[in-house]
Amino acid sequence: MKNHRITLIFIIIFFSFSLLLVRSFYLQIIKWKDFRIEVQDLSTRIIKQNAKRGNIYDRNGKLLAWNERIYKITNLSDEINADTEKKIRLILNKFNIDTDSIIDKLNFQKSINLNINSTTAKKLSSIRTLLIEEKYIRKYAHKSLYHITGYVDNEGNPRSGLELTLNDKLKGEDGYKIVNITPSGRIKNIIEKTIPISGNDVYLTLDLDIQEKIYTYLSENNKPGAVVVSNPNNGEIIAMVSYPSPDPNDFSKGLTNLKFQRILNDNKKPMYNRAIYQNYPPGSVIKPFLALSALELGISPEATINSTGKYQLKNSKGYVIGTFKDWWPLGHGITNMIKAIRVSANSYFYWLGETIGIDAINKKVKEYKLIEKTDIDLPGEKSGFFPSKEWKEKVFKEPWYPGNTLNVFIGQGNVKATPLEMLRFYNILATRGKYYQFHLFNIQKDLFNKIQEQYIPKIRDAYNINEEYLDNVLEGMKEVTTYMGNYEGDSANEGTAYEGFKGFPYVVAGKTGTAEVSGGKKPHAWFAGFFPADKPKYSIIVFLENAGYGPHIAVPLARKSLDFIINKVIK
Repeated sequence: MKNHRITLIFIIIFFSFSLLLVRSFYLQIIKWKDFRIEVQDLSTRIIKQNAKRGNIYDRNGKLLAWNERIYKITNLSDEINADTEKKIRLILNKFNIDTDSIIDKLNFQKSINLNINSTTAKKLSSIRTLLIEEKYIRKYAHKSLYHITGYVDNEGNPRSGLELTLNDKLKGEDGYKIVNITPSGRIKNIIEKTIPISGNDVYLTLDLDIQEKIYTYLSENNKPGAVVVSNPNNGEIIAMVSYPSPDPNDFSKGLTNLKFQRILNDNKKPMYNRAIYQNYPPGSVIKPFLALSALELGISPEATINSTGKYQLKNSKGYVIGTFKDWWPLGHGITNMIKAIRVSANSYFYWLGETIGIDAINKKVKEYKLIEKTDIDLPGEKSGFFPSKEWKEKVFKEPWYPGNTLNVFIGQGNVKATPLEMLRFYNILATRGKYYQFHLFNIQKDLFNKIQEQYIPKIRDAYNINEEYLDNVLEGMKEVTTYMGNYEGDSANEGTAYEGFKGFPYVVAGKTGTAEVSGGKKPHAWFAGFFPADKPKYSIIVFLENAGYGPHIAVPLARKSLDFIINKVIK
């Protein structure tokens, strides 16, 4: 019985050993080619080599965005041993950096970006288990560029602004290396490689000096707002400043979650480009549009009203059903269209609203695309809003009242627009009927400085505006900045921007605006215009959120901005 058991155990052991031999023969003799490929695959890596991103320049060749070289250090081994750690510490000893943190990241995250010189990078590359690669971090010339250029993150991915919309021009073509890695983590050999091709450079229409200076002016006011300067004759954006603004350099090098949350929760909303992302009641800067529309709808430019400081709305039986105040409590006296624009007489525009009606002005809004997107080459632009009878009935389940129309005709009553949409209409006035597409992109150049693409100005919309009508509106706008009144300090008759533009060397055609808001907050301050009035070269819109009255707040900022422009560019 005992011998039988021994025989059985021997048979089991022999059978098991035989199975192992058969399996070994199968793997090593029959399937050896397949498994050799599998082992090779496990030791082969593809290493991406990022292309150098193209630079972004302003109109004068000043750098707006460029690349700063750093080095990506990758640990190819499972764990850094004591000898390798000692070598790393010795090489990095002269740098004021936390080597303990670097060792930890190389062990657990396997890679780290270091701002070191090429000599140090070469020394680190002598350590067999480390892979050293050049990498580029995007740098930006000024924080105000966040809303224009946007930013590229620390992995080289475009996230916003022109970095995103012009990415195909800027990104280049990445290269790669296919390498064999030994079990110890050392690169044994390079199987194949392609060289990365740098992206093209892009030149914008922006003037960095003007951009920076306007941001400084806005920061001195310390009120959220936006200023846009353009050339109405070709649609070039010379400056687009939104205040406040985060620094794009913080984003490109990698924000901590805490800092990002602080930016995100800032009640001044620095990440919002107020020129195109936000809609606001335009107040009186919409009045030139209303005046021109009224003329085209049959209102005579010579028609007058007696401005007494308040406007009484009456029903069909002659009973007063509402009283609407003017901004000047004593009134402006006998007022025609030119004077109404000059002094911003609300009572005159109340009369226009009652005479024309909401339906007719809505048709003009659509005709002139007043609150439509301008299609500037930036992501995230919003369209404005203009109320109608149908909208009110649908949303509020109540009819449209005559008083609603009167509020619309002074740029209130749910009228909303972005600053850039308002500037578009002023450019139409400046060109006597043409809207040249707003744009920031100008030229694309390759590695050899050869032009690959150049923007050609595009007339997006053209309007056959009656010259007499246009002259009446423009005369009122010129008097806004040049008419002193019957005597110094004649507030009832003086142009609303006269004090601000007194002594300016060119005639500016413009309009102030003060848009009331709810919640007991200060009104929004506006100014829009262009100069020289008869042959415009520059147009400007200034918007300051909850800052006060347009003539007191927006006009001085516009004046300082235009002073800087003429001293830098024209003189």
